[in-house]
This record gives sequence, C-alpha cells and structure tokens, in this order.
Amino acid sequence: MAKVIAVYNKKGGCGKTTTATTLAYLLARRGKRTALIDLDSQGDSSLAYGVPNPDKLQTTILSLVKQVIIGEPLPSPSSYMYSYHGVDLVPSNEEISTLERNLSNVDFREYILKEYISQISPGYDYIIIDCMPNFDTSMLNVMVCADSVVIPTQAEYYSAIGSMKFIRNFQQIRQHANPKLEIAGILITMNQGNTNLSTQITQELERTIGNQIRIFNTRIPRSVKVAEASGYQQTICEYRPKNPAAVAYEDFLKELMGDAG
Repeated sequence: MAKVIAVYNKKGGCGKTTTATTLAYLLARRGKRTALIDLDSQGDSSLAYGVPNPDKLQTTILSLVKQVIIGEPLPSPSSYMYSYHGVDLVPSNEEISTLERNLSNVDFREYILKEYISQISPGYDYIIIDCMPNFDTSMLNVMVCADSVVIPTQAEYYSAIGSMKFIRNFQQIRQHANPKLEIAGILITMNQGNTNLSTQITQELERTIGNQIRIFNTRIPRSVKVAEASGYQQTICEYRPKNPAAVAYEDFLKELMGDAG
C-alpha cells in the first residue's frame, strides 16, 4: 500500500504546490511508483504539469469523489490520469472549490477520499496530495487518509501563523480521526536567509515548536527561476537542476526519506 503524504499550509502562497509537484517528480525519478492528487483550490498542480485545457476535463478528482459518494464504479485510472515523467497525476480544475458543498450532506463524509485512495493505493509506493489552503471537511478527508503531512512555510509572519494553527489542530485530528497521522516536518520555503525577518521567523519557529515538531534542516531559497520553471510547465529540478532551489529540494527529499533511497 502507498504511503500518503499531504502537503499543506492554511496560508496560500507558501510554495505548497511547488513542493508537492517537485516532491512527486523527485520520488518518481528515484524509481518510486508515485501518484499526485491535485486538491489545490485552483488546480495548480494540473497547470504545473501541463494538463491541456483543465477546465474541459471530464474526469477530475472532484468527479471521482462524486462517484464515490453515490456508489458508482470508478473508471480505470489509466483513462483519466496524466503521466508526467513517471508521476501519475489525478487532475483537477477550479471546480474543485465546490468539493466542500458536495460533501456537506454526506454521511461519514470525512472518509470519502480515503475510499477513493484505497482503490488506487495498491499500485503505488507514494501518493502525494497538494491540498487546499483552508481547513474544512475536504481537508479533514485528506488528514483521515494521510500518513504524514509536510508543512511548507515561508519565513514570514502569516505563513508561520498558518503552520501554528494547523499544529494546534493536529492532536484533535489524531485523537478523533486518524491516530497514525504524523507531521513529517516544517519545510522553510522562499527563504531569504540574508534578511532579518526571515532569520527571526525561523528562529521563533525553532524556539516555540522545534522541540515538538521537526523543522527540516533544508531551506528552500527564494529564486525567480522557480516561477520561470512553472511558466514552462516544469519543476525547478528539470528546468535548472543546478539552481540552489533545485539542489535544496533534492536535499529535502534526502532528509524526508532518511536518505533511504
């Protein structure tokens, strides 16, 4: 069965989609059977992986969830997944923003995504989920089926607050919904280590939660090349493999996996 890793922060704009798409790409490059589920509220992982005309997709994670809700048999994954350098992408588009409404009147609604993932999990080593930056029933669905959570956190005030808010919810999630859920760690992204604010925020995170939650040693530096790579529908590790951000993501994967390969 696959290990399910959610990439989540309650604050948008913290490098969440970049982290999810790059992590999935690097795992696949290591030979791991990897799927990426696009649950971002804008369908940004699908855009990043170059899915053509995402607004015209017939099958998305939203339509699959709807089929689970009404008990319809699911289509073969090969009929709707998009392959990206060894990653199988479950695509999405802006209609994913209606997911909460679709779940609102469903019995046992927090287990719907788990039911879907249970059907595809045997075919993968890792399933990465690019999450919405809010916390509601749709995100509780993710936390119910995830094994661990990576929290990308920009070294600025509001992103750090978003991380802290999730951590405060974490014990309740474990107690009531998923006792095996772990926080893999906080990943500092868009880091500008030469600024006082970045340094202060990072030090404050280490002081307040560093003894409870792992803060990865790797820092992902801010780089305009990351945005350029997205424009070319590539990860930074493809676009500029020697760029400091690309090298940092490689180091992050080694940390995350304990360099187990």
